[in-house]
Amino acid sequence: MFLTLWNYLRGYVIVEVSGFSMERFINLALNNGIYLWDMQKKDNKIYFKTSIKDFKRLKPCAKKARCRFKAHVKRGVPFIAHKYKRRKMLTLGIGIFIIMIWLLSSFVWLVEVEGNEQISSMDIIHTLEEKGYATGKLKSRLKLREAESYLINKYPEIIWTGIKFEGTRLLVQIAETVPKPKMQDDNTPCDIIAKRDALVTYIATYKGMPMVRKGDIVKKGDILVSGQMPLGPDDPNIYYTGAKARVNGRTSYSIKGHTSLQQLKKNYTDNISRKYSLKVFNQQLTFFNQKITFEQYDKVITNNRLSVTKLFPLPFALETEERLEYMPTIIEKSEEDAKDSLLSTLWENLNGKLAEDAIVLKKDVFFKKTGNAIYATLNVIVEEDIGYPIALQSEGEN
Repeated sequence: MFLTLWNYLRGYVIVEVSGFSMERFINLALNNGIYLWDMQKKDNKIYFKTSIKDFKRLKPCAKKARCRFKAHVKRGVPFIAHKYKRRKMLTLGIGIFIIMIWLLSSFVWLVEVEGNEQISSMDIIHTLEEKGYATGKLKSRLKLREAESYLINKYPEIIWTGIKFEGTRLLVQIAETVPKPKMQDDNTPCDIIAKRDALVTYIATYKGMPMVRKGDIVKKGDILVSGQMPLGPDDPNIYYTGAKARVNGRTSYSIKGHTSLQQLKKNYTDNISRKYSLKVFNQQLTFFNQKITFEQYDKVITNNRLSVTKLFPLPFALETEERLEYMPTIIEKSEEDAKDSLLSTLWENLNGKLAEDAIVLKKDVFFKKTGNAIYATLNVIVEEDIGYPIALQSEGEN
């Protein structure tokens, strides 16, 4: 493969030989140190390859052997250069294009983030932009090790980051910490308070002073179990501890919503209006924009970034905006279908508010039709854990 590339770079000729003493011609050429390769015989003629320099030395051999020879095919860089020698503008254009590609490849035109789950990619990209690591920056001026240290110090969730160049891309690889489960520290003084208004149905205290009993009605924010404990039956002094208890309560939720009995359906036609734009760096240049002759339409925007290869995206993009015409149609939904979909939506919204171990004791839903809309109110009574810890400070702390 290397030899083939070398021969192409220096140029070679496929020679066609004819006559009665072709074998003598070959022997004379070899005896004179002329290098021949890929020799084959076809239709009473011999074909072989030789270099440009050796091709010029074949004439005396052909004269002695009384053979005729000619350049059947010319291949290689020297012949291509000679072909375009007179086309100066084309050669100049190719040279300018190569220089432009080389210059553009010295900049960063795309920033990508991999491996992140807890932190969004846009947050990381914006953080890097604030420190000057953004698109359009010269790669030689970016200190990647400093950027890695900055990200690790900025985000506690990041335990390792690697930043490298891949062509004109700045690839940011992230490794995040595993989120620790939320656990109450037994050594941290705290109270357990009510997170909702509720009727206490069960209480089991492991640490702390219980402030309520089964059957009590509590308000949101009331102390259920106190972290302040007396030192003894006859000692008025207190000490602080981390309250720990399980307090279940019966509480209620109410959620409202509405939906329309009329649903819009879009029937798309074949009418399309297009707009083509070229994005150069941060500027958008529109070079074709069809007139919109319809009123109702949706937009579909496609952005095609130009690149030399996958690793070398360029700061140029072709943006196509299509406006698709549609004819609106109003579809009437039945009341039953509207109620079912509305109730499903309310339940989905309510589940996000309930505790994982909540037990639904009772549920009621009330529907009301007003005009073309259905309104619903979902009332639910559940039994769930109503306590959560809140840290407190001892008197000796500031």
